[in-house]
Amino acid sequence: MRIELLPSSIPSSANQYLVSFLVNDSIAIDAGSIGFLADLRRQEAIRHVFITHEHLDHIASLPIFLENVYAPGPDAIELLASQKVLDFIHADIFNGRVWPDFFELSRPDDRFLETTAIEPLVAVQRAGIRLTPVPVSHGIDTLGLIVDDGRSAVAFPSDTGPTQLLWDTLAGLRNLRAVFLEVSFPAALADLARMTGHHCTTSFAEEIRKLSTDARWIIVHRKTRYAAQIAAELEAMRLPNVELVRPGEVYEF
Repeated sequence: MRIELLPSSIPSSANQYLVSFLVNDSIAIDAGSIGFLADLRRQEAIRHVFITHEHLDHIASLPIFLENVYAPGPDAIELLASQKVLDFIHADIFNGRVWPDFFELSRPDDRFLETTAIEPLVAVQRAGIRLTPVPVSHGIDTLGLIVDDGRSAVAFPSDTGPTQLLWDTLAGLRNLRAVFLEVSFPAALADLARMTGHHCTTSFAEEIRKLSTDARWIIVHRKTRYAAQIAAELEAMRLPNVELVRPGEVYEF
């Protein structure tokens, strides 16, 4: 399984402003930056887009992406999210004002997109990958995702603060290889992290103790202003198997 966090800065840097993970090039988890890929062929290779929640850094480039890859005919990108998120995207983004209503404009023989509602803990199979949505704790309804190709499993909690169901679900996976877990704030901003449904460095250190695993803990979603401070605090903790994500690098599991 090949996984890449798409860069969201030009030239590419460690700063992460938007969220889009690619899985085997054909599945995207969130649409923060997929529409900004310079290589249109890479955009066209994406066939299934999972949206974990409706915050802007996770959907920012979705309208541009769908316009970029549209070709007249019955084949279309599949957008998968909770029904609540699909309804939001239709009403507040593709509403004929912010962007043309691709939902209503789609016809059976000429579609801009197709939609599939996903439900917590009900796995779906796409492009040879099993994806299981799991609710996490982010203040608004958010679904993390566990992706499993039968040999390796990787978890994407999405934005979250301290949570439990995800770790209970992962505890039974012997093939878990990595967790892409967020740390948004340094320890001094623990209260802000708690109020906004995110992790700081101290809550992250407590959170990873909930799961006994040799998997890699790959840090994502560092707020840019605090990225260096977060890195320094994590290094001082000397936590095992913890590393910072490298946007644009392909991880193989």
